[in-house]
Amino acid sequence: MTKKNEIVKIPDSDLPVQLPKDIDLNTTGNPLDAHEEWKNITINGKKCTRETDTLDTFVDSSWYFLRFCSSNNEIYPFDKNDIKYWMPVDQYIGGVEHAILHLLYSRFFTRAIALNNDKININEPFEGLFTQGMVCHETYKDKNNNWLSPEEVISEDGKNFFIKSNKRESVIVGPSESMSKSKKNTIDPEKMIETYGADAVRLFILSDSPPEKDIQWSESGMSSAYKFIQKFWSLSEKILKILENKQTSINSEIEIFTNQSIHRINIALDKFRYNVIVAVFHEVYNFYSKIINKEENYKNLEDNFLKILIVMSPMIPHITNELLAKINKINKLVWPVVKKETIETDEKIIVIQINGKKRNTISVLRGENEKNLIKKIKEMKLVEKYIKDNEIIKTIYVQDKLINIIVKK
Repeated sequence: MTKKNEIVKIPDSDLPVQLPKDIDLNTTGNPLDAHEEWKNITINGKKCTRETDTLDTFVDSSWYFLRFCSSNNEIYPFDKNDIKYWMPVDQYIGGVEHAILHLLYSRFFTRAIALNNDKININEPFEGLFTQGMVCHETYKDKNNNWLSPEEVISEDGKNFFIKSNKRESVIVGPSESMSKSKKNTIDPEKMIETYGADAVRLFILSDSPPEKDIQWSESGMSSAYKFIQKFWSLSEKILKILENKQTSINSEIEIFTNQSIHRINIALDKFRYNVIVAVFHEVYNFYSKIINKEENYKNLEDNFLKILIVMSPMIPHITNELLAKINKINKLVWPVVKKETIETDEKIIVIQINGKKRNTISVLRGENEKNLIKKIKEMKLVEKYIKDNEIIKTIYVQDKLINIIVKK
């Protein structure tokens, strides 16, 4: 490219372009930008600058999973025996842009490496694919059409927005779009963690919607997750205090509820229904809140509460780790095995429709009645954005199959 930004084709006689061998890798940024001799050339009497961005980032990252298999190998990028043991990857999880670009490039690289290669015989790098939704946020612009970040915007009523540094200048509110640095509609995770804690941030992200759906970032949602963490901590402190009392009888209700909850969590984990797991957490809180009202240390209270903390730990690891330490049960923890005799019925996946269109699903016990089903759907906010302020005219429930919520728009 010339100084006037004219694109100049390299003559065929100069192809292929060879990269310099005396490159300095200790520079910041792209090392080719610092190699003046290679970068600056003359073509047909015109002084030109070579393009130094030689590979797309997706190309650079299209074989990293192979390197992970032999990360300590200093001679070769990967070893055939390591590849044979670890590959293909069991489960690939990524955003929709990865499913289009990264996945496509990775499959190409894997097949290219395996082509006519007796030592590496894999055609597909990943056995399973799960495409997760994007994290979305409203977009903001000033009167000159410049993007504004959420931190630069203020609103007192949630309807009218103004620039924080100049409250007289109104802000144009755009649609909610996937978070992007270019549109400035990103949220600083460090500030969220500093304000609410890492567990609350994790809990909100997992609870907002099924992972394949887009997440609408919400300050009120973050606040709700934080409040739940505080409530659960207070509940746990009360339970720990009760465990100091003399043990009484076995409470079969605790046994049944805990095992059924773990059973539902296991099913939801296998199906990536993390929002369903969070809903179970809320049910756990409500159940154990009622149990401790009698302030009795049942013989099976500690054991079952310990199981609850273990199954909650992948989602809120910090608070559960502290509580497990308080019970002196931090070492040799294993995932609890469900007692089959306590599982009265199987789980059923119910399709949730709004005016006849499928909008979500929910996992409930077989034979769930309509009243409880609607209550759970509302508590989990599974179709809240489709209903909003619309009036629910009626519901049509086909037990164990689907529920159709008819709303008046």
